[in-house]
Amino acid sequence: MKAVILAAGKGTRLAPLTDVVPKPLLKVNNVPMLERLLLQLKEVGIMEVVVIVHHLKGQIMNYCEGSVFGMTVTCVEQTEMKGTGNAVLYAEPHVKDTFLCIAVDSLFKTELLTQLTNTTSEGAITCREVENPERYGILQVDGNKVTKIVEKSDHPPSNLANFSVYKFPVQIFEACKKLTPSPRGELEITDAIQDLIEESIGFECVKTDKILDVGTKAQLDAAQSFDQ
Repeated sequence: MKAVILAAGKGTRLAPLTDVVPKPLLKVNNVPMLERLLLQLKEVGIMEVVVIVHHLKGQIMNYCEGSVFGMTVTCVEQTEMKGTGNAVLYAEPHVKDTFLCIAVDSLFKTELLTQLTNTTSEGAITCREVENPERYGILQVDGNKVTKIVEKSDHPPSNLANFSVYKFPVQIFEACKKLTPSPRGELEITDAIQDLIEESIGFECVKTDKILDVGTKAQLDAAQSFDQ
């Protein structure tokens, strides 16, 4: 199995740090987030990784060339920033089977990757219970089966928030090609997932309470005490 790391974003909420250092190279416990994630993937036996880049791409590409840890790491530029649904498409030439897809700013315990690879459904979505579900993409589930994914609803169907660590079937690429812009003007990977769910492609909800987003300075500070 291969992995795709989404690492193209500018990280505007982490400015001014990200004005000079791309978010994937910001450090958690003195280790760049991208390096941490690559080492976690290697630990579970995933040795081929595609990294989608854009903002300050040269720094990331140079870093990967010198820090591949015996892995095959391919950097691909997302030339137009049209959202996560568009970003995933840039991996299509490099992925021919089921793959993991991970936002570079997702911080979690390595055992989560094993849980994802061991799921028997075509796809899987990592989620965590949250106290303010209206701020997140939220999953509606039947047992462990995801029946719907809803982006930032005023009336969320549950408190299970999507944390952007996925197992995807290759059909995700065709679903992404059919996307139209969301109300915020982006091609959303969650819309592609919903389309696949409606086509009866199964997605499993993988629950964890050990996952963080690192999208703001406060979250970056909090991440320094996160135990891998």
